[in-house]
Amino acid sequence: MNVKIGLQLIGVAKKRYRKQRSSQNPIIKIIIPVLDFLWKSITFVKRICIDENFRSIFRMQLLNSKNVHQTTSLTYMDRYPDIFSACREYFKDKQDLKILSYGCSTGEEVITLRKYFPHAHIVGAEINKTSLAKCRQLPVDDKITFIYSKDHEISKYGPYDAIFCMAVLQRKPHYIEQKGISSLKDIYPFEKFEQQIMKLDEYTKLKGLLVVHFTQYSLRDTMVCSKYEALGDYNQNDYLSPVFDKNSEIIISPPPQSSIFIKVNN
Repeated sequence: MNVKIGLQLIGVAKKRYRKQRSSQNPIIKIIIPVLDFLWKSITFVKRICIDENFRSIFRMQLLNSKNVHQTTSLTYMDRYPDIFSACREYFKDKQDLKILSYGCSTGEEVITLRKYFPHAHIVGAEINKTSLAKCRQLPVDDKITFIYSKDHEISKYGPYDAIFCMAVLQRKPHYIEQKGISSLKDIYPFEKFEQQIMKLDEYTKLKGLLVVHFTQYSLRDTMVCSKYEALGDYNQNDYLSPVFDKNSEIIISPPPQSSIFIKVNN
């Protein structure tokens, strides 16, 4: 019996016995959770075997969970044109820039930033080694560098005039919304977000920009908030997933959450 047939048989059995979940039959009560376990186990093994990205994410979470934030690699070209344009305007009189794309996924953001900042040295940092390998296959110029996302590697190329942290500092936003989860304490606590913001702050030059967009928390709640002031009215009002306070509890009617911050003091 191959894996495909096994999955089909277990799936049919699950549907049949789920209809009898309310049954008081002790045998059925035992069979249902066993089927659930078998189904999830076989599905997991199947994905590990055939899905390279899933395998990479699992390995990343298993071996480097301390440094993992967002686990998906979804990205595309010119994803945030208003924000990129605002940052370009801020630096309009400065050409020799150092820019960090933190969590650059498969590199589309870095390629996009080159169009907005044609003379900048751009560093793309990525923790997913499969995504990083794809970045390193891109045809880029000699002022674009892709690195594994470790503190000493990031520091080596810094400090930076601008850091873009886009849709990185969050965890399973769509799942959180679908399940109606109201606390992130056990999934992605505020303290983890804050620690990363503090680290990014260390990399950011005075008068530089720290751009934190599409995130479940606010930079304004962190211990470094007094160092920053918002640039314009750029915010993440188009972020459709829930946001949370510094206690990791959901905010029912959150105020506008700024995205672009100028570092005004050290």
